[in-house]
Amino acid sequence: MMNPSIPSMRQRISGKCTRLRHHLRHGTRRGVKRLLDLTCGITMVLVLSPVLIAAALAIWIMDGRPIFFRGSRVGKDGRLFKMLKFRSMRRDAEAIAAKIEEHKILATQGSFDRPEDASVLKLRHTLQKLTPSDKYHRDPRILPFGSFMRRYSIDELPQLFHIISGEMSLVGPRPLAAWEVADFTPRDMLRHKIKPGLTGLWQISDRKSLTHDQAIGLDLQYAARQSLWLDLTILLKTVPVALKNRGGN
Repeated sequence: MMNPSIPSMRQRISGKCTRLRHHLRHGTRRGVKRLLDLTCGITMVLVLSPVLIAAALAIWIMDGRPIFFRGSRVGKDGRLFKMLKFRSMRRDAEAIAAKIEEHKILATQGSFDRPEDASVLKLRHTLQKLTPSDKYHRDPRILPFGSFMRRYSIDELPQLFHIISGEMSLVGPRPLAAWEVADFTPRDMLRHKIKPGLTGLWQISDRKSLTHDQAIGLDLQYAARQSLWLDLTILLKTVPVALKNRGGN
């Protein structure tokens, strides 16, 4: 008599067929997604070439080279890649930030009789963690044309070349820097099982009101629900969001 704990030949064949259908379905979806990325990426570069050229010329005329900012980002399976963006900050942005920080801290010290008091030291530490955009209404590091590029996400258009090369996808989790994922939990790291995207659920949501955990939650939600239909829906919603000035500021 056959041991009931040992799967029968029919069960084994059925299991293999199920796995094969799963691989074929997901392989087909990945292939179609890659074809969509490649087709749309090349088309967008050609259509937007006047914008790309105009942005590059504007940066070169206003502040010289380099035209692009290259920053390390975490890609699929945790691999790092150098992501291109149009440079929207002045070349001496770091020096400006240092001067702002020094001025702000010295001004704060002068407001106290005992500048080395523990409460003052704590305030100085807090100020050091703030970015110049937090301290001032208008960030002096930003190029005159830089705010416009950020408002309409023009600075992110060079990412189309990463989509064509296969490092990114049209739709996916937002590409993050290594320091941003340093404290991620194993659950949060699941967002890196797929390619980062030019747009995604995070980008078409109310970005200003989202907390960090909510933004990561949207990335995980996309990774779990990803489908071609969802990609098309996100792409269609991205256009009006960008036109409504809801890009990064």
